[in-house]
Amino acid sequence: MGDKKLSFGVKPSMKEVSPGQHAIIEIGKFEEWDTVETEWGDKYKIKINLFSHPSYESLPKAGQWVDWVSKCKVAEQLYNYFYEEKNVMKTFDHNAGKQFDGKWKLERWETGEYWLEQQ
Repeated sequence: MGDKKLSFGVKPSMKEVSPGQHAIIEIGKFEEWDTVETEWGDKYKIKINLFSHPSYESLPKAGQWVDWVSKCKVAEQLYNYFYEEKNVMKTFDHNAGKQFDGKWKLERWETGEYWLEQQ
């Protein structure tokens, strides 16, 4: 049967950031990103470490690894930076992921759009 272990349940996903609020995140390994089909259409699934979020009362100091599942423009742009097409990674001649190290501020404007900025 191999070394694959069984698992059941649903991995945690980040709740939506409300307009006028922000979250502090760390972007996870881009090799683990994916696209998923939902009842609202295709979305991008990006692994992030969540340090602060207005919908979470307390998070561990080291953060909480969750999936950010979204079809917003920021998620699309992040995904397209690393992937040529659906689940086909681009080839880089440098460590492209290194420039995404550190914490990022994911802000949601009052108009509903997201903005992602390195801290």
